[in-house]
Amino acid sequence: MSGQPLAMAVAAKALDGLAMRMAAIAGNLANAASPNFRATRVEFEQALQAAARRGEDAVARLKLDYQAGEAFAPGDERRMDLMLADAAQTASRYAALVDLLGRRFSIQQATIGGQ
Repeated sequence: MSGQPLAMAVAAKALDGLAMRMAAIAGNLANAASPNFRATRVEFEQALQAAARRGEDAVARLKLDYQAGEAFAPGDERRMDLMLADAAQTASRYAALVDLLGRRFSIQQATIGGQ
């Protein structure tokens, strides 16, 4: 099928980005009460979309990384509720993408196996 390698490369890179985001959120939650806490974030969607427009090689070359977020001084409000909401949204996106890939693999397996 046309576009399939690109779609798989984009999906794999998106899973990597979502896993990194979840790790960043976990670190933020664990360290939120620390003095001079600096949140970490992972933003990759726009860069992944731009790379996908350039093709599979651009997606493969795309480097995902952690970015330093805002710094909190002692006494600043840490919005744990927003961090937990981000974690829930990230987990939902990850699960949906894994489900989509599983369905795609099942269809391919049935097609190859002639079932």
